[in-house]
Amino acid sequence: MHVDLQQFRGEGYLILRNVVPPERLDAMRLAIEWMVDREKARSAAARQPGDPLGGAWYEKIHPRLNINSIDAETADLIDFCLGETTFGVSAQLMQAPVTALTAFGALCSGLVDYGYTDWHRDASSAEQAPLSGMQADLMANAPGYVQWNIALYEDDVFWILPESHKQPTNEAQRRQLMLDPKVPLEGGIPVELQPGDGIVYPNLMMHWGSKYTSRMRRTIHLGYRSFGGQIFSYHHHLDWYHADGFRQHLSPAAETQFAHWTECYDQERDQIETLFRALIARDEPKFRTCLAELHPGESGRMVSVVLLCRIANKVVFLHRPEIAQMSVQERKPLVDGSPPAYYAEDMAQRFTAAEAEALQSRLAVLNERLQQDEARVHQHYSDMYADLRPAADPPNFESRPLRTFNSEMPEGFGVDEFVNTWYGKTKTC
Repeated sequence: MHVDLQQFRGEGYLILRNVVPPERLDAMRLAIEWMVDREKARSAAARQPGDPLGGAWYEKIHPRLNINSIDAETADLIDFCLGETTFGVSAQLMQAPVTALTAFGALCSGLVDYGYTDWHRDASSAEQAPLSGMQADLMANAPGYVQWNIALYEDDVFWILPESHKQPTNEAQRRQLMLDPKVPLEGGIPVELQPGDGIVYPNLMMHWGSKYTSRMRRTIHLGYRSFGGQIFSYHHHLDWYHADGFRQHLSPAAETQFAHWTECYDQERDQIETLFRALIARDEPKFRTCLAELHPGESGRMVSVVLLCRIANKVVFLHRPEIAQMSVQERKPLVDGSPPAYYAEDMAQRFTAAEAEALQSRLAVLNERLQQDEARVHQHYSDMYADLRPAADPPNFESRPLRTFNSEMPEGFGVDEFVNTWYGKTKTC
């Protein structure tokens, strides 16, 4: 299936017809329903006193399947995810040597009409990089991650804000998100999918789940990321990496793919370790070589430095004495996110406490700049919100609608300026 790259880059999405061919639609519906029934049975079996009849599945507003729902009867769904209408399209859009499936799932209807959800982007300026930086990186190079919704029944729940993949949230939209993020945003449109249709988009785009009801919904939800392309992906998750029991059911061709993606994921972390060691040693040539390997595109490399800084900060955090003495399970909620906890734990184990302290020192100025910008932006909008709603609690800038308000990269601070901070104002120290 050939796709229009220019349209995707310009509008930020593509709606594709017959992603699920008509002749496969009934079989796909049956496979998903089989998985739903099994998840309902698991939910009922795990029900605790006080839980609703049937357990947790029945209290969710929007139950979801995930890749661990795959069994021998439904493993051919993964072959669909590796087909030309899904995997092939994603590979065209990301233009990288390796395209990897990061997540498989299905969005399902609940039993009650829950109501409206909130507008958001699947990104965090505090956990990843300021939004405008990631957007500019995407536009200068190519997306490092794309997401899909593929409807098995008519679906108009999902809304998007076209072109918002390359534009920060404007002032009118920010006011609306602070006042009520659960109403239509100006310019937002519903994505009207017929059975078998799909939408693919970079999840930096502003989108909305709109109104969740009990109307039948079975919509396949997929994620793909690149390895070795022009961009270092901000999406650090492989949802199946430590939950891979489903792999025993895969076809030989599919298992070969998953094994290769595991190698790519492991090799990328090895590259990051090498870069961090160059940073600790103030080995500028090695650092620049490693950075260029992770992000070959010359434009946008500073965004990767910020992404790497966020990873390094978790390494530093996990080496704090009061954190290091906790169990892995106790630490998990403190470091989970982007990257996920298991990723942070793996990276932290590669360094000593002294090395983590040196890493913290090398990143001190960059972290200070990022924190200053964040504090300034959040104060500005806290003041605005206080005028709009004087009696309300302050806005939560970690919430989904507001977490990209701090959208600008540090001004006048690129890779060269970052390197210079290792030595003070000059390289003579």
